[in-house]
Amino acid sequence: MQNKYDLKNMEGFKIDPHTWLQTLLAIAGDREKKEEVIQIVADQSGVSAEQVEELIGATIRILITDTRSN
Repeated sequence: MQNKYDLKNMEGFKIDPHTWLQTLLAIAGDREKKEEVIQIVADQSGVSAEQVEELIGATIRILITDTRSN
């Protein structure tokens, strides 16, 4: 996974919540891809796989709420 965002310059940083929600739902719906993504994020962040899975779930819930309100 490559990141094309300059995370050192967070001023004005925005995501498209619809795109992120669709992507996360697609990942969550594919058991193998979900495990792969969780492991990559856990390895690169030092956070446990369980915490990454909780983070993905929380992010999906937040994005659902955000996209419904738009």
